Amino acid sequence: MQLKSAEGLYTSAQLLEGFNPFDRLGFTLTRDFAVFRQFSKDGGPVPASLEIRKAQADHDTDLADALKRFLGEVRRPLLAIMGGHAAKRGGQAFADIAHLARTLSEEGYLIVTGGGPGIMEAAHLGVAFSKNDASDLEKALAKLGKYPSYGNLDGLFDHDGTVKREKIADVEKARDWLQSALEVRSYAPPILPLSVAIPTWLYGAEPTMPFASHYAKYFQNSLREEALVNNSRAGIVYGQGGGGTMREVFQDVERNYYAGSATEFTPMIFFDKSGYWKTEAAYEGTALKTPGIKLDVIIPSILKFGIRQRLNLDDAGLKQFTDKVLFSDDVNEIRAVLALNADTAKENMGFALQAQPSKVPSFRMNRI
Repeated sequence: MQLKSAEGLYTSAQLLEGFNPFDRLGFTLTRDFAVFRQFSKDGGPVPASLEIRKAQADHDTDLADALKRFLGEVRRPLLAIMGGHAAKRGGQAFADIAHLARTLSEEGYLIVTGGGPGIMEAAHLGVAFSKNDASDLEKALAKLGKYPSYGNLDGLFDHDGTVKREKIADVEKARDWLQSALEVRSYAPPILPLSVAIPTWLYGAEPTMPFASHYAKYFQNSLREEALVNNSRAGIVYGQGGGGTMREVFQDVERNYYAGSATEFTPMIFFDKSGYWKTEAAYEGTALKTPGIKLDVIIPSILKFGIRQRLNLDDAGLKQFTDKVLFSDDVNEIRAVLALNADTAKENMGFALQAQPSKVPSFRMNRI
């Protein structure tokens, strides 16, 4: 897949080229899906040959350089919004993230996500409509809510690379999910407000949402995770999520665990109005009644332990770090925490883009 846009990153139009809303398999006709099909044929996460591995590595290296050049031109504090792909359109968690992303984008943050559906799509939707009237975002949410999910796209391919017959209904559902997104996209400005999606073809069965202005789509998921966590120097907001979000949370915890000073510690904001991050999941028999992953005790506890013992801090000194860990749905509190790190985020991003890594704090990762 060739990089053709001016900045060297993809656009949704390039990725979704070939989509046909009138074909039952129209979702699978996109350029994006063709790359995923080839990626799967070539061995997926374990390339079948050295030549394939080299070609993918060359692509990802070029893409990483293009992302660096793009960020160098934009020079805005990069704020990640992480969360699960399973959050349904029409749900409260989806709408809340869209509204939060709209607000934070208006305040000058460059929103970046993992580029998938769910919480990630919601974040880019909020940015896409940040220049519109608030009522336009409400209309967009309502329209998307008619197509809440895209079906089960696991195990799509037969041995010959064709879509399995029993999966056609799910592919049709994905086509409708994507078509509704493209229609809503047409109500936003033709040139979208800036936001960056960083997806991966490892999860290429998921349809690409069209609400980001720029896409850095990698073959290697590990490089994509590094780009998300390491570049988000203004902080990370966590919406509802599962296993993938947990990986990102604890990758972020590890970085902050080894922060040498409060200025090196980046904000961690756990956002959900239902209390998802502060309550255990509740069940009625085997049926899930209320989702939740309780992190509001364990995350601060881990960070206090690591930072205090390494830096020999008293309570006042430790508070400068822990004040940047927030479990809240209050937008004003979120603004205040992000403001604690705004100047440092800009400075560190500048050093990184100028290839002066010695001036960017480095953490001793993976050490006891």
